[in-house]
Amino acid sequence: MNMVWNYEEATLVNGFDNHDFLDQVISKLCLVNELDDSLLLVASCDGSVRIWKDYATKGRQRLVTGFSSIQGHNRGAPGLNAVVDWQQQSGYLYACGESSSIMVWDLEKEQVVKSASSETECSVTALSASQVHGGKVAAGFADGSVRLYDVRTPEWLVCATRPHQRAEKVVGLSFQPGLDPAKIVSASQAGDIKFLDVRRTKETYLTINAHRGSLTAMGVHRHAPIIASGSGRQLIKVFNLEGEQLGIIKYQTSFMAQKIGPVSSLTFHPYQVLLAAGAAGSLVSLYSHHKDEDK
Repeated sequence: MNMVWNYEEATLVNGFDNHDFLDQVISKLCLVNELDDSLLLVASCDGSVRIWKDYATKGRQRLVTGFSSIQGHNRGAPGLNAVVDWQQQSGYLYACGESSSIMVWDLEKEQVVKSASSETECSVTALSASQVHGGKVAAGFADGSVRLYDVRTPEWLVCATRPHQRAEKVVGLSFQPGLDPAKIVSASQAGDIKFLDVRRTKETYLTINAHRGSLTAMGVHRHAPIIASGSGRQLIKVFNLEGEQLGIIKYQTSFMAQKIGPVSSLTFHPYQVLLAAGAAGSLVSLYSHHKDEDK
């Protein structure tokens, strides 16, 4: 179910079912046209995508379109583990499952503009579309490798590298804040965060050993020089782009004497210094840079 909240007042604004396949969990939420008459894009792990209008008005939500982002796969079928990301500048939705193909959708036309090989048999575990340079998308894989692609170039694959020493899956991937299209941050399940410059693919220029294994999520602010990582040990750490730890959030036992589960997702507000953290048990916490404003 999709739940829309007013975080300033901690009130539920709207709630509605996304589709009839109750066993298919939501894997990605994106705002399309986030600054003006925004739409809510909801992607599920089976590759199905649905886009909603008026999602923040109680009982007035309207389905604009829905489709399967992975061709040749039936919606509701198990075992796909689809990964998607939205790129506002180009209007592209990037999607891939456990196959070796990456689908590029033009959402306005609702057409596939490119279906290309990921250049590896390993499954994609993380996708990040550049919000500054249209057509560029980075993918992280189950073996710890990272690849950069560009829809606009004939060769498609720009570079490939294996930044992480251990062959564990990439759980978080993002372009760094700023206009440089070559700098990427990659987080491995093993616990390390690597800073890459794809113009120098043989080495990383910064490593943060954030967690001793069980790194489960990473978020990078779109404009501010800060990143956050979460672990299965109910812990969130915040760093700057020089690798300095700025803060740590430890989940404590709640007033109902139930421990908060492992961190499952992290995302920053694109224009404010606010961090949202999702955890097991359908719990969402919101943090600001001022301690007295934490929610």
